[in-house]
Amino acid sequence: MRKIILLILCLGVLSWPLTAVASTSAEKQKGIDAGLAYLANTQNANGSWSYGGYEPAATAAALLSFVDQRYKPLGWDGADYNAVVTNATNYLLSQASTLNISTPNWWGFSGTANSGVGIRWYNSGEETYGSGLAIPALSRLVSNPYGGTPLVSPTTVISSPNAAVNGKTYSQVIQQAVDSFTWSQTGPAYGDRYGGWRYFAGQNDSDMSTTQWPVIDYLFAKQVPGVSVPGAGSNTATALQAWLTADQYTSGINAGGVDYQPGAGIVNATHAGAFLLSNYFAGGGGVPAAALAWLNAHWTEIASGTWYGNIGNPYAMWAVYKGLETIYGTTGAGPITNLDPQTTLIDPGATWNWWEDYCQYLVGSQNADGSWTGYAYWTGPLATAWDINILNATATAPPGVPEPCTLLLLGFGLAGLAVFRKRRRLT
Repeated sequence: MRKIILLILCLGVLSWPLTAVASTSAEKQKGIDAGLAYLANTQNANGSWSYGGYEPAATAAALLSFVDQRYKPLGWDGADYNAVVTNATNYLLSQASTLNISTPNWWGFSGTANSGVGIRWYNSGEETYGSGLAIPALSRLVSNPYGGTPLVSPTTVISSPNAAVNGKTYSQVIQQAVDSFTWSQTGPAYGDRYGGWRYFAGQNDSDMSTTQWPVIDYLFAKQVPGVSVPGAGSNTATALQAWLTADQYTSGINAGGVDYQPGAGIVNATHAGAFLLSNYFAGGGGVPAAALAWLNAHWTEIASGTWYGNIGNPYAMWAVYKGLETIYGTTGAGPITNLDPQTTLIDPGATWNWWEDYCQYLVGSQNADGSWTGYAYWTGPLATAWDINILNATATAPPGVPEPCTLLLLGFGLAGLAVFRKRRRLT
């Protein structure tokens, strides 16, 4: 019976106008292609993207957007961005530095197999952001979660003038970078800061904005063969659960909301997204339903006051995207109902949901040169890279296996997109 139902549904797909499927997906793809072209045109000669002292972070974000699109069925739209990827990778590797983690941390960890050596990336002293963005980019470079061959083998030995990485494999570098975060998690001696992370190793403090980066790193690095990350029930996960519980409001006007630090009163969408992703990784800390209810109530708020709002704030949107995509995926109704009006048909025939809402905003707000303006601290290459990844439905954790009808629909959509691209290149 199930097979008969699937057959009927798939035959229904055949009756949909092919141009409708292709044109709507094509709008998103056009934004991705234009964004990648903008990034390629603004890359510096040394492989970086300029970002006022945060070049490793901006470069890593851009690298992830190129690599992830390369793995998708439509690739780079006929462009050759191999040199862009190579130069960005070499720049990132050149900026890595070692961290001495030989002294055991609060639960006795001193590196995988007691290596005593960690790796990190600085960003004006805020290494959590540098490492937090570098690890996903390098992890995706050497692991393809969509089923194909990665651009670089994780066992490739790195040749670099930087002694911190030279002679090591990519998986070894990623492992030592992950170990740096595991070693530097704030311990129980620091009260309600226990279980999170802040700007740099040894700070012994936590905030929700920075805590999301080690978590996303664990999820990306877990996909790299030969790399081990803390799992459910580990000291890392247990401590993270304590931090999530301490940083979420259970009552009052902010009930369900998540703070920057306990009692700070900076409750925003960025922290809600970081909470959802962290809760997923930690295995149930805090109250996810309450966080979702808070996010739903505040969904349509536009960027304001640097740290507040959702729509139009690249940092908030990227944090929320990672949390919702990892837990719920990008199809189906999803947990958010307080959506913006569906003013344009980004995906006719699909369910209007949180991701389509984001995509509608991004398609409509892209600049003529392919960039996104961004907001506050998150502009130019960093905002553009994150927005590309949102449009591209970049997977933080390995995707599930789609139903046969979904595969068939994907096939028709890709075929239509291929025709659209050929026509676009001829005009």
